[in-house]
Amino acid sequence: MNEGKKMADQVRVPILYYHRVSEGISLKQGVSPSVLKAQVDYLRRRRYHSIGFEDLANHLQSGTPLPPRPIILSFDDGYLDTFTLAYPILKEAGFTATIFVVSGFIGEGSIWEGSQGNVVPLMTRENILTLSADRFHFGGHTRTHKNLVSLRPEEARNEVEMGKRDLEDLLQKPVYSFAYPYGDFNEQIIDLVKNCGFKAARTVHTGNTHQEKDLFRLTCVKINGMTPAWKFKYYLTGLYHLDILWQEWRKAKKRHGK
Repeated sequence: MNEGKKMADQVRVPILYYHRVSEGISLKQGVSPSVLKAQVDYLRRRRYHSIGFEDLANHLQSGTPLPPRPIILSFDDGYLDTFTLAYPILKEAGFTATIFVVSGFIGEGSIWEGSQGNVVPLMTRENILTLSADRFHFGGHTRTHKNLVSLRPEEARNEVEMGKRDLEDLLQKPVYSFAYPYGDFNEQIIDLVKNCGFKAARTVHTGNTHQEKDLFRLTCVKINGMTPAWKFKYYLTGLYHLDILWQEWRKAKKRHGK
């Protein structure tokens, strides 16, 4: 299957999923600036082109063309280091990214992580507007980073709806993509996200190939300091997609006792 070409109603567009970018950070929490630069330089040499989630949705729904070797780089939570450290690296290489922002804590800290003692600064309104003016995309990640599955329906709606409204009021343009906090969702949450006007939603399930029916269950590849260079490159390939299919087949076979 050619990258970026719609064939059999599916397309390979790797979605890279990052959190923090910082020197000396825990390997599980993020990557160092030097590692991110090496990864982005590889993508540039291989002539990948960054797109947004709306581009992917438009392609799957109506066949809108994608550039050769499309890829989505996404950063969760809107950490300040996404602006101070990741942004210059991406900009220099000619890439943009989608940043999923917790709208209620803009300019503050990652308060939802407080019980683990990991509160770190988040981007300010000015940071967000600077990135938006430079063609970076922003997506909803709720208002206060609550687990939507654990909330009452009206509370979940408020988190999703108000998070979207906050961002749109700031950016003065529509916000079409969403990422589920903690990766938790169910059919009711999917319906809620759709009804709030989003066009696509990213999970934390692994994969690099997408179909229209999965626009609110988009798979991705988690990248952190434990991702070696060879595996980063492998995650971009069609072989990785076949590996995922093989693993799913084996799991299904085991469940049915065959």
